[in-house]
Amino acid sequence: MAELKEFKCPACGGALEFDSKVQKMKCPYCDTEFEVESVRAYEEEISSEKGDDINWDTSGGMQWQEGETEGMKVYTCESCGGEIVGDANTGVTSCPYCGNPVLVTKNFSGDLRPDYVIPFKLGKKAAKNAYLKHIQKKPLLPKVFKDENHIEEIKGIYVPFWLFDADAQANVRYRATRTRMWSDSNYNYTKTRVYSVRREGEIGFENVPADGSSKMPDDLMESIEPFYFKDAKDFNTAYLAGYFADKYDVDASSCEERANERIRESTEDAFRDTVKGYSSVTPEHTGISLSHGKLKYALYPVWILNTVWKGEKYTFAMNGQTGKLTGDLPVDRKAFWKWFTGIAVAAGAVIYSIAAAVNAFGAGIPAERQFPRLVDEAELLTEEESWSLEERLDELSEKYQCDIAIVTTEDTEGKSAAAYADDFYDYNGYGMGEGDDGILLLVDMGDREWAMSTYGFGITAFTDRGQKYLSDKFLPYLTDGDYMEAFTVYADLCGDFLKQAKNGEPFGEGNLPREPLSVWWIFGSLTGGALVAFIITGFMEIQMKSARKQKNAGAYIKKGSLKLTGSSDIYLYSHVTRTPKPKDNDSSGGGSSVHTSSSGRSHGGSSGSF
Repeated sequence: MAELKEFKCPACGGALEFDSKVQKMKCPYCDTEFEVESVRAYEEEISSEKGDDINWDTSGGMQWQEGETEGMKVYTCESCGGEIVGDANTGVTSCPYCGNPVLVTKNFSGDLRPDYVIPFKLGKKAAKNAYLKHIQKKPLLPKVFKDENHIEEIKGIYVPFWLFDADAQANVRYRATRTRMWSDSNYNYTKTRVYSVRREGEIGFENVPADGSSKMPDDLMESIEPFYFKDAKDFNTAYLAGYFADKYDVDASSCEERANERIRESTEDAFRDTVKGYSSVTPEHTGISLSHGKLKYALYPVWILNTVWKGEKYTFAMNGQTGKLTGDLPVDRKAFWKWFTGIAVAAGAVIYSIAAAVNAFGAGIPAERQFPRLVDEAELLTEEESWSLEERLDELSEKYQCDIAIVTTEDTEGKSAAAYADDFYDYNGYGMGEGDDGILLLVDMGDREWAMSTYGFGITAFTDRGQKYLSDKFLPYLTDGDYMEAFTVYADLCGDFLKQAKNGEPFGEGNLPREPLSVWWIFGSLTGGALVAFIITGFMEIQMKSARKQKNAGAYIKKGSLKLTGSSDIYLYSHVTRTPKPKDNDSSGGGSSVHTSSSGRSHGGSSGSF
């Protein structure tokens, strides 16, 4: 029979537990707290004492038959005398009769003894709260699953982990490109320069974990990473009191492949991040080797929460150090199809409404403006500046019945600044009156380009020469990063230009009436609605699955260990593609040149860089 040892409170004799909040041993009966080292010293002292020598006759009862006890151990609780039966992999358990924490020292002796342990920092209440938060805002979750009474078990378990340390040497070759785009009056050009890029060096990893328990799913354990080894302590059985513990039944050699896989992935990512200044980077050859491999055995704190629904058990795990929780949730199929049908019908109605609006006001062109006159996607302005500027733009636009808009972005989606400005104007419904009159200034921070797009009366009011004057005024502020001043100058000058233009003949262009929508649009709208519903409910269902294996070991890279020992960027070749620009012979007069946007409408405008 295995020895059973219990840590007694020196004050009242009750069973001590490790308190994760205060990081000390604490008596649940008298609330006295003790340093771990003090408890250990105390136990060592009293263990040397000899007790009474009293013998009992225990010959009664039947004997186990040969082989029946294989894989089993019997433990005796010193507090109440109850017997506990567990499998061979159980290291620490609680007495089912009196609830006192007990410790089986035999499982943690010899080669089974861990090197380190990270003590629990978060208690059972935190684990329960994290679980309840995890199941919130999950519309596909069965209602009965949300009932707190369905939490079957909440257990604190020390899970065995093998910790791998290694240095990785890498030699990676990439194919990289740089692109530049420009245009003339007839063509759009794209020049692509191709490079061969090599990066060679080393990077270090420490304490990359791989759980050594076959009972713990790898995806569940990896999903609650990282664990921070800075909190690890030299192993001491005192930390285990009040918690379960598991010993490893997956040896280190079986975990090596998984650790190597994660280290390799992180090494590739780290060296890829050293390749800067290219439009695209594609690895062509990767060579990685590992050296100085070391191994440690540690116990990490994990709260395990088990719930049952329709006879199936769902397990959730929370990192007892950081509070990160994960676990897959069941999907209520009735709720799924209810949401799918509702979204499909609603999306179909929206699609049909948009189609009707497009049919009435022009193909692809919204009937009304979809965004405010200030869209600061690049976040160049403060909230107060945005409010003030938008108020000024609205005031001038309403006064002269001509939209004055400003849009900032960091990505023009592969389009030129001018094309992006035209499309943003057209497909978001900018413009006032029958002629959709207006002007839009685009600032692209990604490529540091700007563009103005004019339409309707805006073409008349903002001639080519006028736009040159306008840009000359606001560009110095834009270049210096004084964005509020640049946009204020632009808005005020637009007001001056429109005031002057109103004294002449305003330019207006209406839209031709369209034929009534075909009945096929109803079918198309329902199909589109179903597609939207499929995408949205699919995303909702994906959110129910949160246990995933980690792709890499980025959290365990040694700080400052990445060192490049070789680097080269070799230019290989370049090529230029040329596409003709759409021809547009229409002129709106007023000294403004025009071009055709992707919507087929004629715009004026200009562009440049800053």
